[in-house]
Amino acid sequence: MCGIFGYVGARQDAPELVLHGLKQLEYRGYDSWGIAVAHDGRVDVEKRTGKIGQARTTLPASSIGLGHTRWATHGGVTDENAHPHLDCSGRLAIIHNGIVQNHRELRHELRDRGHTFRSETDTEVVAHLLEEDLDATPETPERLARALMTTFRRLSGLNAVAVLDIRTRHLAAAKTGSPLTLGWSADGSLLASDYSALLEHTRRMTFLDENQAALLTPEGITVYDAASGATIEPKIVEVEWSVEQADLGGFPDFMSKEIHEQPAVLRRIARERIGDAAVLAEQIRAADETHLVGCGTAAHAALAGQYMLARIAGQRAFVANGSEFGYLEKFLGPGSLVVAFSQSGETIDILDSMRGAHARGATLAAVVNVEGSSLYRLADHAILLGAGPERCVLATKSFTAKMAVMLLTSYALMGKVEEGAALLESAALEIEALLSDWRRDHIREVAETIYRLEHLYVIGRGPSYPQALEAALKIKEVSYVHAEGFAGGELKHGVIALIEPGTPCIVLVPNDETRDDILSGAMEVKARGGYIIGIAPENDEAFDCHIPAPDVGEASGIVQAVPGQMLAYFLALLRGHDPDKPRNLAKSVTVK
Repeated sequence: MCGIFGYVGARQDAPELVLHGLKQLEYRGYDSWGIAVAHDGRVDVEKRTGKIGQARTTLPASSIGLGHTRWATHGGVTDENAHPHLDCSGRLAIIHNGIVQNHRELRHELRDRGHTFRSETDTEVVAHLLEEDLDATPETPERLARALMTTFRRLSGLNAVAVLDIRTRHLAAAKTGSPLTLGWSADGSLLASDYSALLEHTRRMTFLDENQAALLTPEGITVYDAASGATIEPKIVEVEWSVEQADLGGFPDFMSKEIHEQPAVLRRIARERIGDAAVLAEQIRAADETHLVGCGTAAHAALAGQYMLARIAGQRAFVANGSEFGYLEKFLGPGSLVVAFSQSGETIDILDSMRGAHARGATLAAVVNVEGSSLYRLADHAILLGAGPERCVLATKSFTAKMAVMLLTSYALMGKVEEGAALLESAALEIEALLSDWRRDHIREVAETIYRLEHLYVIGRGPSYPQALEAALKIKEVSYVHAEGFAGGELKHGVIALIEPGTPCIVLVPNDETRDDILSGAMEVKARGGYIIGIAPENDEAFDCHIPAPDVGEASGIVQAVPGQMLAYFLALLRGHDPDKPRNLAKSVTVK
């Protein structure tokens, strides 16, 4: 979840370069930040709590730097607990993403041997261990990497570690579980926890695999097997994303930019992912059983996919949350297909579930946005969403993109993939209109009527049920309004007890077989004083206000998602919150 950025090379502006890199990683979630550079034979460190967005660095010029944005796990949010951490000698600066599960035992051992700790973090243990292992490692050009691998093998848990050494002026890193990407640039070597932060410098990347390590020098990068220490020929790929895709492009924030990018993303999927959808359809057809797995927004996309497969193709699929799927994996076998949904491809619960499924012989597929991510490399067949960088913590365009892939796949199972592509083109056109005409302003007006209230409910039936869950999630994530999504048929089973006079209730009403039942439920809520906001193709007497969402057949759910996103966005602005960086959340959950 933490952001990591490092540079070593010919440039002398490493402090500014690292600071800028960390700002590109703000969406990963953090509560403090810090940078270390080598200068005049010592490590100079700057560490602060709070936001980095407007920060400037006072560190001296240097050709090597290492930075970190921390999301606290061990120890409070303080300057002392912020990374980087130093060893006793002041030679090494360490940053870390993950959890060192055996840190207590290691800390006791190190204290007994005379080491002094300055923080409450598990990370500082790594600095002192490495100090000892470096002293015990023979003097060679690879000494830093060799010592780090020795230290890394003593750590329990899923971790990514990077170190700056002022004597060799090298960086070294090792990882298992948490992501690390290496960048090959003409003027140096780079390191980041997400390759979008490297795009300004290079598109030539190496994605470190599990239990791999690297030594970064001004001349280049060497990759190792962290378990054996053997040198590995690095795989260098040229990624598709461009730096322009990661910029605001004139929008006030990334959430609004990414909402507005959805029509272009849908059209790209309609044009470029037909072949991928056909492969996934064949995998589903050949499987004895299909499981769709995701976390958060991705879980809602998986649930939407379950409805699409059933309604369009008559195909059964099972859905599970990634954090729970591992507890159910004993029934998996060689005839099982597990399809994982993820924006980042680095969500630890998804990766653990997929590795468990792989161990039981299941076939693995992935619907993922980040090329080269751990999930992308783990899957037997990976479908890239092609949505471009998603910098806002909240997922918007990646959600509708996942639904678009599943729509194509469902129609591919029926031998009608071109029909699915045409529906995506229609959905893109309708979303474009929704975002550019009076409806956008109308959604803001709706938000203005309810933004002071603290409770809100969303109901849907059938294919609208995943959209109800997703709309509620968006609203609670970014506006901090308590919002809950429910299946419309569950109203009488307890939910209706929550309705008081004036309680906002968003009702999703597509033109399908669920329409009459949903409207009936809306009237029951209204009879108890609820304020009904209808998202539907046509207005209805049940609605106190109506947000038009055109009927595009089986792609209606994709269009339905956008008013919920916009309502969440405007609620956040009206309540004074940053829509890109909601509190306590991280874009990629890489620790348990």
